[in-house]
Amino acid sequence: MNFTFRTEFGPNRCFGLPNCILSCSTLKRLDLCGVIFPPTINAPFVFPNVTSLSFDVVIFSAINMNCVIDVPMLETLSFNNCVNTSYFNIKAPRLGSLTLQYYCNDDDIDDYVPILPVSLDLSFIHTLCLDFNFKPFKLFASELTRWGPELNVECVELYDVNVLYDDDFSSFIHSLLICPKLRKLDIYHLYFYAEISRSILWEELQSAAKVLKMLHTFKLRLFNGSRFELQFIEVLLACFPALEKVVIIRHMEFDSNEEFEIMQKFFHFPRASKKAKIVYI
Repeated sequence: MNFTFRTEFGPNRCFGLPNCILSCSTLKRLDLCGVIFPPTINAPFVFPNVTSLSFDVVIFSAINMNCVIDVPMLETLSFNNCVNTSYFNIKAPRLGSLTLQYYCNDDDIDDYVPILPVSLDLSFIHTLCLDFNFKPFKLFASELTRWGPELNVECVELYDVNVLYDDDFSSFIHSLLICPKLRKLDIYHLYFYAEISRSILWEELQSAAKVLKMLHTFKLRLFNGSRFELQFIEVLLACFPALEKVVIIRHMEFDSNEEFEIMQKFFHFPRASKKAKIVYI
């Protein structure tokens, strides 16, 4: 059985989740929006058959070490703009995919708080999806390292990579280095607000290539044909010897001259891997 509980009150007016939800042993998928979680309870409880959990604008209560949410079959877990996510006391030994969507105002960046549940074990996660509207790569990477210097993540999806300065790009690369088994990197939006020197791009990506030796697929969506996007793709191809496929998905249609120039640049980019192919859509 699948269950969705949704309110329209937003994060400042949330309903308490009914206790009856916790007694439903046939649940397989649970989607919650606009609630306080967990309900008033002071004991561990189990979702024995739930394989998918999603929380949208959910407020998590302060940690009660006696209240552990045991989800033994959980495979996918997602949080969208939740409050006090770090309070979520969960046990999910089979978790394979984690999605985090977190939005804030620029004024809130200096007040960054942990957004990963403190008890969550990331040891077996193979897919990590991150959607941020700011640049917390360095801060978020420090959270990930709680589980050791390396994770077993094989696929990383990033919805926004916004680079203002050289150190922003360094923090982005550092967040990838925590995943030495990375095989697929999917970026939905790559935007450089200021000029990043070619030497920085080359130095950072070359150092990453020494660690990310299994990266074979790179996908860039919402491609605008900017000079910095092209430069990033060029250096990526030149540094990663295991790359087999680079997929570029246009955000808009270019005129015939622009299209020809872009295709020519792709064709002439040097490649560290003889197997590397560019798929331009």
